[in-house]
Amino acid sequence: MENPEVQEKLLREIEESKEQLDGKPLTYDDCKKLKYLDMVVSETLRKWPVTPLTDRACSKTITFENPDGLGDFTINEGENIIIPTAGLHRDPKYFPNPDTFDPERFSDENKHNIDPFTYIPFGAGPRICIANRLALMETKVIIYYLIESFKLEVCEKTTVPLDLSGGGFRLQPKNGFWLKFTARNK
Repeated sequence: MENPEVQEKLLREIEESKEQLDGKPLTYDDCKKLKYLDMVVSETLRKWPVTPLTDRACSKTITFENPDGLGDFTINEGENIIIPTAGLHRDPKYFPNPDTFDPERFSDENKHNIDPFTYIPFGAGPRICIANRLALMETKVIIYYLIESFKLEVCEKTTVPLDLSGGGFRLQPKNGFWLKFTARNK
């Protein structure tokens, strides 16, 4: 992995959680307590959002004044607006060093620094993805059990940095997504 220290810190949190579970299965409430796992998933969705863009229909005509005096800009009611999710998530104005994978951006100490509506992996407002909580929980549970059971490493086929294809509705690796899974001793 590009960031083995992130995987190790995540493994420590998972091991502490398993110790507290004392053989019981992971529950929804247990999963919500995993702060670092939440930070890792949030940073993953910032760097590689599910969809690179989303669209909305303008609900009322609005005019933006140009502070440079170059003329105003109007969006009329009913016109489609494209919101570049991937562009927002990688804009250094909102996320310093956007190409760096840094889960600490989403720590309790730092997440207040994120401007509202600049981190929108599932959209926002009344049209937010209806299944976003389910998707997040599924992702966290899968990562929990993967990291608990395997050490993930780059292999000869791994492309670092990940080279994405932007020719569709979703971002996907151009040459596949290759990792080496090594079973952990239990």
